[in-house]
Amino acid sequence: MSKKYIIAMCLVLLAFSGCVSGKIPEVIKRPAARPQDILGKIAMPDSGDTIRATAKISLSSPEGAYSRKMALLLRMPSSLRVEAMPLFGPADFFLSANEESIKVFFPGEGKFYVSAATRENLFLFFKVFLSPADMVPLLAGLPPHIAGGQLSGHVEGSLYRVDIKSGKRQRSLWVDPDDHTLTKIEDIDDGRTLWRATFTDHIVVSGVPYPLRVRIEVKSPESVNMDIRYLDLDISPTEDTAIFDLQIPSGITPIPIGR
Repeated sequence: MSKKYIIAMCLVLLAFSGCVSGKIPEVIKRPAARPQDILGKIAMPDSGDTIRATAKISLSSPEGAYSRKMALLLRMPSSLRVEAMPLFGPADFFLSANEESIKVFFPGEGKFYVSAATRENLFLFFKVFLSPADMVPLLAGLPPHIAGGQLSGHVEGSLYRVDIKSGKRQRSLWVDPDDHTLTKIEDIDDGRTLWRATFTDHIVVSGVPYPLRVRIEVKSPESVNMDIRYLDLDISPTEDTAIFDLQIPSGITPIPIGR
C-alpha cells in the first residue's frame, strides 16, 4: 500500500470523525406557502386614498396607434378621472368613471357624453374592453376583485402563482414571494385569454408598492395593447368623491349613449 494512499485514507477518516463528533446543523423546513396567504400579503391602498399620477399612455389597436400624456386620479375600487395634457393649449379630453356612470367631455367639440359604468361604454372612449372596476386596480398594479372561486397555488420559476377558478373562468396572478409585489395577471375564460396585465419598476409610496410601468393586453372584442409609463405618482388622503363625477358645463346638453 502506497504512502499517498494511507495519507488520503487518514484525511477521510479525520473528516468523518469530525462530522460525527461535531454538532449536525439543524435543518428547518418552512411550511409550503398557501395561496390565500400570498393573496393576503398583496398590499392594498386605503379605500379613502386617491392616487394622483401623470403618465404617458400609448395605445395600439386595429384602428391605429397613438400616445398621449395624461393626468390620472384613481381610487379603489372603481373611481377614475382622466385628463389629456396636450403640448399646447387647454385639455381637450376629460373622462370620469365611478360605480354608477361614465362621463366624457370634449371641450373643442362641445360634446358631453353620459353612460352607465360598463366595460362596453368605457371601451367606446378608452379602447380597452374592461369595466372601471377592473381598469382602476390594474392601473394601480393591483388585482381586480373577484368573487368566490377555488384557490390553488405553486412556485413557478422565481415567482409564486395563484390560480382562482370559478367554472370555466380562471384568473392567475404571479407574485414575487420576496416583497409580495404583483408582477402579472391573466384572465382566462374556457381556455381563451381575455386579457393580460404586467407590472414592472415598482416604487413604494405610503408603504404600498406601485408599478411605474403597466402593460395591458386585451384580446377581445379586438386586440388592443396599452402601455402606461408613470412620470410621477403620489397619494392624497382626500375623500372628495366629486372629482370622479364630471359636472355638465353650462349651456351644453349631455348625450346619453351605450348600454
